[in-house]
This record gives sequence, C-alpha cells and structure tokens, in this order.
Amino acid sequence: LISHHHHNNNNNNINHSLLQTDELGMTPLHVLCLNPNATPEMFKIIANVCPQAATTQTEMVNVEYDDDDRVVSETREMVTPTKLWLKVKGISYNDDDFDEQGLLTRNAAFQKGLEWNDLNSIMSIQSFNLGVANESNNLYPCMQAATINGMNLEMLYHLAMYDPKLIYQQVQSFETKAPTSKKARNV
Repeated sequence: LISHHHHNNNNNNINHSLLQTDELGMTPLHVLCLNPNATPEMFKIIANVCPQAATTQTEMVNVEYDDDDRVVSETREMVTPTKLWLKVKGISYNDDDFDEQGLLTRNAAFQKGLEWNDLNSIMSIQSFNLGVANESNNLYPCMQAATINGMNLEMLYHLAMYDPKLIYQQVQSFETKAPTSKKARNV
C-alpha cells in the first residue's frame, strides 16, 4: 500500500514536470515539436503520461526582416504543440482547423493531404482516439478519411489498420443488421 501511494505521487511529479515551462514558456512537448526529426513514438511517450501537454499554449513571436536585416513586422500568436509542429514542418493552418482547446480537428488533419508519418505524429501529439466515431456523422476516422476527395490509399490503409478490432466490430455489427432471407413456408 505504501509503495502504491508513492507510485501515484511519482506520476503526479512526472505530470507536473511535463507541464513545467522553460524561459521561453515552452513545455517539453513544445520543445520536442521543434525537432523536425522527432518520431510519433517520441510524441506518444509524453502524450501518454501527460495528455494535458497537448493543449498547453505558449506565445510565439514571428519576426519578418527585410533584405537589410531590419525588422519589418512582428506578430505574436499563442500556439499549442501541434501548431508549433505544423509551423516547423511548413504545413499551413488557419484558426478554423482547431477546436476550442487548440487541438487540430480530425477533419482538418485529413484535409491537409499529409503523409502517414506526419498524420501519425499529429495523432500522437494530441492522443487522437481513432476508436471513436465523429459525433456529427457517426463515421470512424478511416471512414471519414475515405469521404475526402483525393485521399491516398496508403493513408486509408494505415488508418484502418491502426485498430483492426474496430473494422472487425463494424463488419460484425453490419452482418447482424443485414436482412436474412426467409425461406418460403408451405401452407
């Protein structure tokens, strides 16, 4: 019992330290998102231990210079780790792509025409749950992605294979709902 209590306390300490910010106001997840070589597995480690890190925002200053290295403009933006990662990768976004918590929506992520590894990174940063249907249309992520014009087959395959149990359950429920043929009875 004592060691279990200690273990919980240890998790809280880890959680707390993963939400700590450095001098620039960045959490460890923000810092990791600045690394263009970070892998989905790296993001998952932090996201699994501390899911709140994905919604932590830090101020980013965009400075534009002219040819003589004089500051032309300076804009400030509050960014989540996902926004920072998109910026590092050079993937454009606008405010409509995010929900009220600052997370990239599934639909916006699918619409961007990303490679699987990039989508997997975003899903890992945000702990996307691919086992949950979209509330508005009851489609699971792989089905929702299939409705997007020009969606590549490799992406659909990866989304479907992300959790094969899901596909199996869908097929099972479809088979149980399918009408069965009734044999004609002799009267």
